[in-house]
Amino acid sequence: MAYERSKAVVLRAVPKGCRLARHVVAWKRAALEHPALELMRADGRANMAALIEVIAVQQDPASRTWRTTWAWVAERLGVHEDSVGRMIRRLKDWGLLAVVATGRSAAYTPRATGKKQGEAPVYALTTPSPPTPATPPETATETPTHAEEESMPVEINVGPVPPKGVLSPPHAREELSPKDAATPRPTAKAAAQRREVQAALSQRSAPLWPAHATVKPQSVGATRRDWKHTYRCAGLELQHHALVLRRITTAYVVSVAKPHFEAGWSIADILHTLNWTPNGQRYPHDSVAGIENPGAWFAARLRAWTHQDGTPMRSPDQRAAAEAEQRRAEAITAAARHARREAARQAAAPKIDTKVPADVQAAGGDDVTVRSQGSGPVDRRSFRERWAAQIAAGHAAVLAEHGRGR
Repeated sequence: MAYERSKAVVLRAVPKGCRLARHVVAWKRAALEHPALELMRADGRANMAALIEVIAVQQDPASRTWRTTWAWVAERLGVHEDSVGRMIRRLKDWGLLAVVATGRSAAYTPRATGKKQGEAPVYALTTPSPPTPATPPETATETPTHAEEESMPVEINVGPVPPKGVLSPPHAREELSPKDAATPRPTAKAAAQRREVQAALSQRSAPLWPAHATVKPQSVGATRRDWKHTYRCAGLELQHHALVLRRITTAYVVSVAKPHFEAGWSIADILHTLNWTPNGQRYPHDSVAGIENPGAWFAARLRAWTHQDGTPMRSPDQRAAAEAEQRRAEAITAAARHARREAARQAAAPKIDTKVPADVQAAGGDDVTVRSQGSGPVDRRSFRERWAAQIAAGHAAVLAEHGRGR
């Protein structure tokens, strides 16, 4: 791996018409501003932007190389390995990637090497070289001779030659764009933090914390150590979903998001604020674009969701829960209003006082129950049953009268 990332090997892999990228920010800018990217479909452009972000985060700043496997990138982006191969092939055609060493699976590794695992491919980050303007023959000037130099007029407005030590170094006189950033100096602390985050996330087989759950220990009477462990799991989960946050420490991510966690925010709420404003509008520059200071960018995105006194606003999940509770309360109020209206309508309806004749009661009409003026039982039978009972009671009355006449 050290040989593949050596300067001589990397420069030998750079194709003609390209040069090694000066800085990852300049390479990312050249990749995102490539004209061919605008001609792609929206989904393909989004996948390409995500791949560019992965390369920018994983690249080695010392050698400006990228070493990974297609399977890992496909799993991270949620696409097929063939799609990753096509996107890498496009970057090579655009002059943004150069193959330093091809990958090899464990099945094709020679036994003489003693290795039992595959080798990941290594790519160099390159940018197309600017075209050099050709000087037309008719505009070329000949070098004047000594006699012509003596006859030329002297420019008296030229300043004196500065003394020794005032001249700027040679590399300062290069024609560089103001946007080109200098090569960062990797520190041991940042490298250790990057290795720690990569090691923690590589062992992640399940979410370290639920996306829509409140970030707080589940045990009763949690200690300070439990709180720190919970916040660290939430910070690592944020760094798993937002690749740009892996460039800063997990402790800094937790320190910025801690006030929102204490206010009941979840990981999904924090990730929502990275791309959306409180008014429901999407930011024109998302987390995939080039970000020079991830810590300040992360704090600014969360600061937009805070009040003037510094307290966090209601999170998206809290807003959705409040709206659902409001709709539920309105439904309960409407149902109670309808019930009161039905009770008032029944109370205002006219009541009929019907008395059952004595002969009907004697003939067996006791089964007929009629609503009276006072409080009495209500006949719950159907209309047909009540009508049949009345007919039977009438027949019984007629038979009783004939019997008395005899």
